[in-house]
Amino acid sequence: MNIADIADKTLTLAEKSGATQAEVYAIRVKTATVYIDDNLPKIGGSMVESGIGLKYIIGKQIGFTSSTLAQETPKDVVERAKSLAKVNNEDEKFVSLPEPKKASGSADQFHDHATASADSTILMEKAMEVVTAALCDIVTVPNGSLRTSSATFHIRNSLGVDVGSKGTIAFGFFTAKSEDNGVVGEGVQRCWSREINSIDFHGLGQMLKEQAQSVLKAKPFKETWEESVAVLAPSEGTEMVYNLIGFAVSGENVNKRSSPWSDKMGEKVTNENITVIDNGLSERGLLSSIVDDEGVPTQRTTILEKGVLRSYIFDSYNANQLEMQSTGNGIRRIARDLAGRFSSPATCAGTTMEVKPSSKSVDDIIGEIKRGIYVEHFAWPIVDPLSGNFSNEIRNARVIENGELGDPIKYALWVGNLYESMNGDVLVGNNPEIHDKRVMPTIAFPNTEIVGQ
Repeated sequence: MNIADIADKTLTLAEKSGATQAEVYAIRVKTATVYIDDNLPKIGGSMVESGIGLKYIIGKQIGFTSSTLAQETPKDVVERAKSLAKVNNEDEKFVSLPEPKKASGSADQFHDHATASADSTILMEKAMEVVTAALCDIVTVPNGSLRTSSATFHIRNSLGVDVGSKGTIAFGFFTAKSEDNGVVGEGVQRCWSREINSIDFHGLGQMLKEQAQSVLKAKPFKETWEESVAVLAPSEGTEMVYNLIGFAVSGENVNKRSSPWSDKMGEKVTNENITVIDNGLSERGLLSSIVDDEGVPTQRTTILEKGVLRSYIFDSYNANQLEMQSTGNGIRRIARDLAGRFSSPATCAGTTMEVKPSSKSVDDIIGEIKRGIYVEHFAWPIVDPLSGNFSNEIRNARVIENGELGDPIKYALWVGNLYESMNGDVLVGNNPEIHDKRVMPTIAFPNTEIVGQ
């Protein structure tokens, strides 16, 4: 039985058993993985997983449960969800599941056949391209992984939603270790794409080697630079920017009054150089689909336009509370791993956050900076999305002085407030890269501090 039929059967059973409203999310995911261990490939194998998530509603009492249906029937799932709804308190904020709306485009327009059909042999060849390009006398690749996923999902609800979509993802993560005369360095590179054949694996390996070798020349940073500019490579800036802006524009956080931008619609909240779009139909987006995980058509939502807040993002639950329309942001899937996503109900989240690039190259940006730092790798790029404060350990970076790149450094902290920095003279590059749920270029953040040992 295909997933659309499973969804239909489960919904029919839920309605017959007395549900006021019901929603079934059915998904089938195929995943193939290979691993690198000390320069050698290890086959991780492949897996096919199917599952359903059922939201069963009696008035304002909501029960949610999920199953792979491996050892139980749709009827068992319905009975469990019904029993949960009966014992749960009423959710006074619940209004309704979404009503059907026509989605534009084809269900398979974000699906790549080559990625979906890639087996362990193909993945091993691709992963070894990285390793071969990275290896030299002083550089090894101690670990890495390459994974492809293809997903087909379908949503049915009692208001008439009956729609699905499909897509593919390729994700790789590789680390390198360099060692020369007792000095040790590391390199980290990731790759993301909906199309595995669009990834330059040889080039990825070369970047990994260069990064690991450059760290060998790095020296501890012993000064403190106040009012400095940090230029972040896309891999490092995307995580922080998404966590901050995604939190601030989430309809859930707006409703809870926890977003710092709750009352700032139409106001300038960042520098005018920043324009951000949540694009559920992004050509490069890993979660792009014609509908979100509630069956609502996805769309292109301008969040920030030249620094001015233009829109929040909503799933149906949070949109209904404000008598607004969902923006197609009811999400269950995550880009890193599509497996098991049926086990949670949809939440308000971004699809693909696109930061509009400028015409400035990275060299142009560096040339405008009197004193700062160019960061290729943090230990982990984090930011408190409520306050905007951050303190990140720098693992791989180079100083910038008088518009030129200087020596590599290590053992320093980048400290500041991202909300405040984004209101300063932010510089945006012309080199957008895809990382997880973001398509973002190099960005220079002013008014921050570099703290040495």
